[in-house]
Formats: sequence, C-alpha cells, structure tokens
Amino acid sequence: MRTDILSAPRARRLAGTVLAALLIGSLAACRAAEHASPLPPPPPALAALIRTGRIKLLSSFPTDVAGLTGYLVRFQSTTQVVYGTHGYLFTGELISPHSVNLNDEYRERYAPVNASAVIARLERGGHLIGEGPARAPLIYAIIDPNCSFCYRFYHMAEPLIGAGRLQVRWVLVGFLEQTSQARAAAILEAANPAGALRIDEDRFDVARELGGIAPAAHISPATLTVLKSHLDAMSDIGGNGTPTLLYRTTAGQWKTQVGLPSQRWLDAYAQPTASAR
Repeated sequence: MRTDILSAPRARRLAGTVLAALLIGSLAACRAAEHASPLPPPPPALAALIRTGRIKLLSSFPTDVAGLTGYLVRFQSTTQVVYGTHGYLFTGELISPHSVNLNDEYRERYAPVNASAVIARLERGGHLIGEGPARAPLIYAIIDPNCSFCYRFYHMAEPLIGAGRLQVRWVLVGFLEQTSQARAAAILEAANPAGALRIDEDRFDVARELGGIAPAAHISPATLTVLKSHLDAMSDIGGNGTPTLLYRTTAGQWKTQVGLPSQRWLDAYAQPTASAR
C-alpha cells in the first residue's frame, strides 16, 4: 500500500522542515569537496552532521534518477530519506512520474524491518489500547493525540470495530505538539484508557489540530519510558510520522503504512474473508 502524497502525515513534514534547517546550518561548517567513488559519499552538509552524531547514516543507494544518490538516515527518532548529487543535498519527497512516493519504497527496500520483533516488544510493554474482537483482522495504529490524520483514522476505524470487522491496538506516542506527551499520558494513565482515547478523538479540535482530552498535569517517569519505547518502535518500523500502521497481508506478512489510508482500503482489509490473517 503506497502513501497518497496528500495524506502524508503532518509529522513527516515537520520533521523534514527541521532536518532541512539543520542541514542548511551545517553548510558553513563543512565545505570540503568529497572524492568521487562508484557510489558517492554523503554531501558535505550531511557528512558534517554524521560526524557530530546528530544524524546516523543507515545506508546509501542509487535511485531511479540518474546521478541522484539516496541516503537513509536516522534523525530525531525518525527514519528519513534524503538525496545528494554533485555535493548538493536535497530533502523532501521524491515523486515518480506515476505519482508514486519513492521515499516510502526506498525506505522499505533499504531498511527492512523485523515487524514481528517490534510487535512482540510492544505487546510485552503492556500499554496498548485494544479494541475489537480477537478474530477480526488486526492493525497496530501508532497515533499522537494531537494528530488530525490520526483523528480521521480513528473515526474511520470505529464503525468497523463496532461491527466486529476490525481489531485495532492503539499505540500512543507524544511528540507532535508541546501538549502531545501530556495528552498521551492522560490517556495511558486513565482508569479506562479506551474511554479516555474516545474523549480525545470525539472532542478533537480540528481547526487547531489539538486533542480533546485535558493534558496530564504530571507525567510519571514510567509513562515517559513507555512513550519513548513507543516512539522507538515507530522509528524501527520506518515510521516518520503519525499515523503509522502495521497491518498483515493475506500471506501473513506484517507491512508498514505511514499516513492515512483510504476508507476503501480499510473497508477491504476489514472484510470477513480477511479474518484468517
């Protein structure tokens, strides 16, 4: 399933903007030319940040565009794809002539994910909010309480959950806005987390992109640890924004979807014939 460019998660755009600003700032610090090689080394701006440890280079690869090299990097708990050519660095989405987001394809191809291990880690953590019957097709949905696309996905999924056609395990993270952690904590620490999540989504302020639950006045160290582990899990499966979804194919393989899926896809996934997944 490919991400529609129009429904790409807001966090991806925010993280990309921050990364772009950081890279621009590094240009003055490193102007030495790199030696030519079959697969060029990172451009000077990126190389400077790698040396300081602010960005971790995961892999480099040739792209579909002649002369353009891709670099898969870890930045601020997100996995991102950036591009370089002739010493210049480019950030943002690379869209093919057929409107395919190549960033997602490169991320999946060059950073294969052990999704089963990530799921096992999430389950062991014991802070997932489960809804829906156990035999229904399952989705792990990583969401931020201030994410408008998560709000939309929640309301797309709820009728299917209520009809017994879909099972969702909500994974809370908190990084999108200043109040995100405190709202996520309020949900996780509630006596009824599922009910607290419902309040957040039912009272969501779409105009301001803010969740509807009151932020927690204090976040316990244990909850902070849980939220960090959930954010690490999102990064480990290639998520760089919310919602990030883990879903199972008809062949039983776990796949990652970053961004809001279409209602059509979700309805198809939740068909009774999919219950064997």
